[in-house]
Amino acid sequence: MANPDRPRGFTPIKHTSGSAVTGQIRAIGVTDGTDLFVGDMLNLASGLAVVGATNDSSFLGVAVGFGKIDPMTGSIGSAANPVNLNIIYYDDSASTHTDYVVFYVPARDMIFEVQSNADLDLAIGDPCDLVATAGSTTTGLSLQEVGISTNSDFVLVEIPDYVDNDSTLTNTRYFVQVTQTETAFD
Repeated sequence: MANPDRPRGFTPIKHTSGSAVTGQIRAIGVTDGTDLFVGDMLNLASGLAVVGATNDSSFLGVAVGFGKIDPMTGSIGSAANPVNLNIIYYDDSASTHTDYVVFYVPARDMIFEVQSNADLDLAIGDPCDLVATAGSTTTGLSLQEVGISTNSDFVLVEIPDYVDNDSTLTNTRYFVQVTQTETAFD
């Protein structure tokens, strides 16, 4: 039976120290010029979050939500666009990037679940790379996946034992760790 094709970017699964994933959430401003989706792997550009690209040298973390900054108080509102609640991603064409932050889980010591874009037949400890694709404006989710390794962006730490997860087929779900993390805000 084929694995279901349900890319949704990177999902924080567990922290190697055992601490709660929710306790790791941080916020950072977003750069101008690109949409961001929940599940996108992020890196830094001029101190702001930008969507990760294939063969980046390091990653900051993964987007888990977005918030608008209240210009009167400077506080950050909920992870929703108050102008249009149907927009569940950071829409760069409709937003002023200086008004928004992305909530993210840092990559350092975090294990993420992600889908493969091909039949990789990976074993524990094998490297794989980010396959950067635009997210879904319908669901607000990232469509990033992992693929064949040329730069060793990630290392496989576990193959989840799901009924619909055959590691010898395309669209395998893997648990991975980032090999090189951005540590500017640790």
